[in-house]
Amino acid sequence: MDEHKPPKQLSKELNEAKQKVVEGGTYVHYKHPAKTYKIVQVAVLEATDEVAVVYRAQYGEGFTFVRTLREWLELVDWEGKTVSRFTHVD
Repeated sequence: MDEHKPPKQLSKELNEAKQKVVEGGTYVHYKHPAKTYKIVQVAVLEATDEVAVVYRAQYGEGFTFVRTLREWLELVDWEGKTVSRFTHVD
């Protein structure tokens, strides 16, 4: 990417994202509902200026992951049903 979005636009997109996910909130992934993840923060992927979710596993090694907000919020087909990829549990 040659040029980044203007700061005002990035701020707006981050604020909108914070209305859709709970920073500090606990979530489960549809495939492994017994394993939880805590959102560390929403951020911007530098390479694409896409809003992303930074989240940490609350099990095992406690790895930190990054996924685009679009992916985080998307609905997926699972066992014949349409479900949220991640569900807020607290």
